[in-house]
Amino acid sequence: MGRIKKDYHELEELTARWKLSESDLRYAVENGLLTLSVRIYGANMELGSYEDEDWGRMPVPYEHTYFDGVVDIRRYDIYRLFQEGEVAPNDFSLPNGDYANLLNPHDVRPIRRGNLVVREEERARFEHDVLESFGATEPSPPDFRRFTYDDHIWRFTEMQARAMLYLYNAARNGDPEQHCRKILEAAGSQSEKIGHLFSTRKGWKQLVHPSSGRSGWYFLEPRLVVAMAA
Repeated sequence: MGRIKKDYHELEELTARWKLSESDLRYAVENGLLTLSVRIYGANMELGSYEDEDWGRMPVPYEHTYFDGVVDIRRYDIYRLFQEGEVAPNDFSLPNGDYANLLNPHDVRPIRRGNLVVREEERARFEHDVLESFGATEPSPPDFRRFTYDDHIWRFTEMQARAMLYLYNAARNGDPEQHCRKILEAAGSQSEKIGHLFSTRKGWKQLVHPSSGRSGWYFLEPRLVVAMAA
């Protein structure tokens, strides 16, 4: 899911993670199994809730505000977007079930597939309630900050763990040997050598090995890759 903790994710990012077909995505969205959202970048909006009256639900505004945040797209608008390629609604839902309406016509903007996002809370709910029962979620990546291997508890810093995760993913993708520059870049390190990055951890050379005959190239201990994958 990346290094940054996000409040929302791009839809395409998640469909790739979920390995969700287009037809399954449409079914989930159109049948209310997955709520999609859009980021509003500053607009005059009316926020309100609903009250039950004898003749039905009555919208009751409680605030006019300059809104900057994520709102949910209503199902009939999402259906039109998937059918027609874009939609330009002026009314949305808030995550708590309240409504949010654009007050000024010039704030209404076309929404296309590339604008769609999924709130983090909705992502977690969808994965747990819908995908998990079908075994469709991608396993969480191993945490190299603290793990047990070869009857020993290993601890690494956040930056060191990112380097090891990069080597782990490279090995899983069939390309285990990686150049130090790419490893350090993946870790977010300003160090010039792998040894500098891991200097605070004794025994790291048991897990991160230099490649034979390739100066500056490294790979993760193959037995550790197998263990972490399991």
